[in-house]
Amino acid sequence: MKRWFAVLLAVLLLCWPLAAVIADEALTEVMRTLAAVKSLQAEFREEKTLAMLQQPLVTTGRLYYQAPAYLRKQTLQPQPEDYTANGEWLTLDTPEGGQRDFNLNGYPQLRPFVEAIRATQAGDQATLERYYRLEFQGTPADWTLRLTPLDPTAAGYVAAIVMHGKNERIVSVETLEPDGDRSLMIIDLTTIESP
Repeated sequence: MKRWFAVLLAVLLLCWPLAAVIADEALTEVMRTLAAVKSLQAEFREEKTLAMLQQPLVTTGRLYYQAPAYLRKQTLQPQPEDYTANGEWLTLDTPEGGQRDFNLNGYPQLRPFVEAIRATQAGDQATLERYYRLEFQGTPADWTLRLTPLDPTAAGYVAAIVMHGKNERIVSVETLEPDGDRSLMIIDLTTIESP
């Protein structure tokens, strides 16, 4: 019995590096297909579950992406808000705060949040690895990418960001916070346009 266990353990240990290589190759393929998307527009629905609220806060709107570094999240309901990342700049436009511009180089706590979606959609694995530990599961046709912040300050705001995708499209983004709050953004693939 011990010999069979030893043989099984040896087989599992030999397969471990092979599984890691296959996952690395699949991640590389997903990044390549994401990078091929030069622009897109899609509708989203986001549910934020907060401990202080009895029901989730639901927002809807549109996402816009233009390679390599333009990402806009335009919330339409329940109130208009606009977040635009363009190169090194993040512009926030809210009814209560008006328009404010932030240079991402001066706000290192904001950059990882912007890059989570922007660098993933750009297929920029090097940028993702600068801010996150990447855990990939699945195949290029149906994949999940978990981003865990490397920076302790960022980890104080977000425990992980989990993206699910199909081929070259991100279909959902789940943000898990250390206190148990979470948000889940579903991107409606039927509304995706590639202008």
